[in-house]
Amino acid sequence: MKVRHILFHLAIFIIVGMVAPKNVLAIANFARKYGVDCATCHDPAVPRLNAFGHQFRKMGYRMDTEIGKDTKPQEYKEIGDWISTRFRIGYAHERFSDEQASTSAGNRFRSRNGFLRPDATVFYAGTLTKNLSTFIEIEWADEDEIELQAFMEWFQGDINNYYTLRLGQMHTLSRVGWAGFDRPTGITTPDALSQTLTGSPVPFKIGNDQRGLDFSYAFTPENRLILGVYNGMNQSGSGTSGNGQGFGDSDGSKDGLFAYEQMFGESGFTLFGYYGTWQQAAGTVVNSVTLPDDGRYTEFNFYRVGATGSWVFPIFDKKKVGDSELQGGYIYAKDEYPVLYPTRSNNSAHAFWIGAEQRLPHGSAIFYRHDLVARNDGADNLRHRNTLGSVYTVQKYLRLSIELFQYDQTADSYGVNFQAMLNY
Repeated sequence: MKVRHILFHLAIFIIVGMVAPKNVLAIANFARKYGVDCATCHDPAVPRLNAFGHQFRKMGYRMDTEIGKDTKPQEYKEIGDWISTRFRIGYAHERFSDEQASTSAGNRFRSRNGFLRPDATVFYAGTLTKNLSTFIEIEWADEDEIELQAFMEWFQGDINNYYTLRLGQMHTLSRVGWAGFDRPTGITTPDALSQTLTGSPVPFKIGNDQRGLDFSYAFTPENRLILGVYNGMNQSGSGTSGNGQGFGDSDGSKDGLFAYEQMFGESGFTLFGYYGTWQQAAGTVVNSVTLPDDGRYTEFNFYRVGATGSWVFPIFDKKKVGDSELQGGYIYAKDEYPVLYPTRSNNSAHAFWIGAEQRLPHGSAIFYRHDLVARNDGADNLRHRNTLGSVYTVQKYLRLSIELFQYDQTADSYGVNFQAMLNY
């Protein structure tokens, strides 16, 4: 597939999204429960949240009318007010600058294309009492792979000043935060949040789910402080896979998260810090040395600090078109090697992204994002990604997304991703 053909099809996709008839209604259990349009909480399209939707989520899935001394949660009516489903399927084409070597998964190739692995998800979420909420997400991504999020949440206070406590297996900040930490408008998440950043063995990704608890305190409706304590990653890099009795990470050390979130209407920023410990598997051979079962050889400490921000503003007539947005973020990453580790490699990195978005009628938008990851500030260790894309909501349940991408890294490539997402 030639680049000009990809650009042509993207242009057609955007034009169709701009002129097709509007029909963007409630799509999931919360919309059914409260009888509202999906645009009440989502902009430009599901799953991206607007300020109202973010407030609803961070108050434990409560409307402001359900909070206060003499109020109570919306009464239970039917199971459809609690259960939602999601199905995603995609198609991708990618061409590399050089021929890729054969692996156990297949023979050598220069380009590849095909339908991507589908996934199906069931959500069960809502307020149980004035103070208690629950959230359960079960995602089937392969015949032998089931991902789970399940937590309970306690809410105390009123709309102007409150705290929450979440306990369970959950997203930490990525995909539940604000101003860069929410779900992306398109298909892919910035590399700073979704990829390992340094060249050390530490497999940590900011977007990984974790087991533990977090506490948030809202000084006002527009800001909050978040503190989290989690098991951390096990030796394979998972924060949710069980070892032994299901602890996940089998050592006694805990990871910690700190964040401060500030909203300015639809705009805002988030400050972020994460500190953790990771144990490499004893018996791993490094530089011809077999690592003994000794923390001086196997225990890494690591941290990530940074900030994200967004500015939403009108360029055109908002009633006819929609808001524009600039969004960006920066993360500094550093991993500290065990004192007796046999060798060293680049153990720090700077990760950055910046993007622009124009929201359009009919639950659609066009956007561009540039990702950069620089390991140890070395020019030879730069990883770039450029993404140009569009989303469009069809009737009230189906979201279509397309992204063109160009990678500049170890294996340079370009291509296109398409995704259909069905929500009900």
